[in-house]
Amino acid sequence: MVKANQLIRGRINWTKLEHRVVAMLVAQLKKEDESFEMQRVHISDLMDMAQVSSRDIYDRAEEVCRKLLNQKVHVRTSTDDGRRVYQGYNCLSTCRYVEGSGYIEAKFNDDMKPFLLQLKRQFTMYRLQNFMRLSSQHSMRMYELIKMREGLRHLCLSVEELREVLCCEHTYDRFSDFKRYVLERARTEIADTCDIYFTYKVERDGRTPVRVRLLIHQPDAPCTDPVLIWREGPTGEREGTEAGTETETSGRPQSRARRSETKGCETGEDAASTDAASTEATSADATGADATSENATSENEADEDGAPTGGDGAAVAEAPFSSSSFDLYSTVLSGLTQEELSQVSRTTVEGAISAAQETEGVPWPESATAAEAWAVARSALAELRGEDSEGQGSSGGQKSDGTSECGESPEGSSFSEDSPGEDALREEESLGNDSPEYSGPSYDPTEKIT
Repeated sequence: MVKANQLIRGRINWTKLEHRVVAMLVAQLKKEDESFEMQRVHISDLMDMAQVSSRDIYDRAEEVCRKLLNQKVHVRTSTDDGRRVYQGYNCLSTCRYVEGSGYIEAKFNDDMKPFLLQLKRQFTMYRLQNFMRLSSQHSMRMYELIKMREGLRHLCLSVEELREVLCCEHTYDRFSDFKRYVLERARTEIADTCDIYFTYKVERDGRTPVRVRLLIHQPDAPCTDPVLIWREGPTGEREGTEAGTETETSGRPQSRARRSETKGCETGEDAASTDAASTEATSADATGADATSENATSENEADEDGAPTGGDGAAVAEAPFSSSSFDLYSTVLSGLTQEELSQVSRTTVEGAISAAQETEGVPWPESATAAEAWAVARSALAELRGEDSEGQGSSGGQKSDGTSECGESPEGSSFSEDSPGEDALREEESLGNDSPEYSGPSYDPTEKIT
């Protein structure tokens, strides 16, 4: 199934059942469609794809129709001069259920054409089955976000924007609750269910969480294998924005090192065609594979093994701009486990990178080749883990949970329990609680019943 990236980054306050109904409608659209027609979603098919057996869905079909007609989709765009534009849409113009029929009939509103039909660039494709099996609306939305950035392999969002996309502005007032019930639940469920997974780093201004940096991984690659990630933009664009055709062809010259190192990397049509092969959908969402095979500029252009390769076997993410340089900070983060990410501070990571640049003789990362950046990243990871960089493997000789084979952090590692990392302080667990031992309820008190 295929959606425009603007829609994925919009605010959509649906339950997981409503998400599933709309997803099955979207999956039926064809790339050559120029207008919307009435469509049917058979409830039995929905139950099979979602792997649920509760038959109360039939009793709630009328309620689903009513809510989908009333709930608006909120999308933010920008004008050519940079001004933000907000617009709300009714997703469906018609939604109908006849008791006993076993299906819902619906038609998309014509206002949704720019987000669903004739998409040429900046769209995202993913398998309908993966989306349908997720059991939380937050997991569904997080899955769409990381699929949107699969090629670039990372996404940095402000806490405010992430809350808005996930419709959590007025819930989970304590960030510790938001992290526990939304981020952690989505991370573990997506890793167990889907064709991609993510780790994340919470970045703070003092004690206040301000950004969440998502690191996106392929299922066949452990998160201890770093991926060379590029800086977001050549002219100071905000991190987390999409890479589009206008900026990719900005005309800025590539440096000699950048041209030589990216010559063997898959981009454009090559990456798009391999992505189409790796995410080919079933008959219900086969339109996605067709659409992506012709898309040379969407964000979802990962190669079939997850990323092209550079010097010394380094995995290299897509370059969003022709003049991009490597983002060594995000690259090192991509080689850390979630436990390690929660324990280490930005200052510690940047200190390890500085030491690694001196050790590897790479003083100017902006002009580094892929092989040089890869060496710096591996050396920094070894520094953080207290290992010998000369003898380390791609995972540093550690298990996937970030510990050594004996189950303890290596001596000299930056990930000990006494680490000065901002997350290691567990500040978010105590902020707003009367007792530092408070752990909250064992369930999500605001999860919508579906």
